[in-house]
Amino acid sequence: MDVEQRRNIVYMQKGECSCKRFQVDEIPCPHAMTVLDYTHIEAPKYCSAYYTKEYFKKTYEVPVNPLPDEITWDLPTEVLDNVVLPPIVKGKPGRTTKSRRKELYEYLYTKTVTCGLCGKQGHNRRTCRNAQDN
Repeated sequence: MDVEQRRNIVYMQKGECSCKRFQVDEIPCPHAMTVLDYTHIEAPKYCSAYYTKEYFKKTYEVPVNPLPDEITWDLPTEVLDNVVLPPIVKGKPGRTTKSRRKELYEYLYTKTVTCGLCGKQGHNRRTCRNAQDN
């Protein structure tokens, strides 16, 4: 059983598990490791040969030579004549964002609106009730 309480079936002879990690990685998955631990079988027998020390050494036995300086490269003229332009990027749909985003302190310390007629805060000239009195 998995941590998520899902049942997984392991076929040790085939090297398969229902979670598919055993087949893809070619190394025992946690479910196969549980079976191997329960049956006291060594895990390296069920690992791919690619995980052995010999294969790891074979990876680095072929020398890799660095490229020569770019000035000495022999490029064909059709490659040199091609001009590669950057890709055409379409804008994202929807309204564009503002160029500057307000910081948190700007929201906390915003000034309240002051009326130009009566000088009181909380409303403006157009919504002023005292304007009718003046």
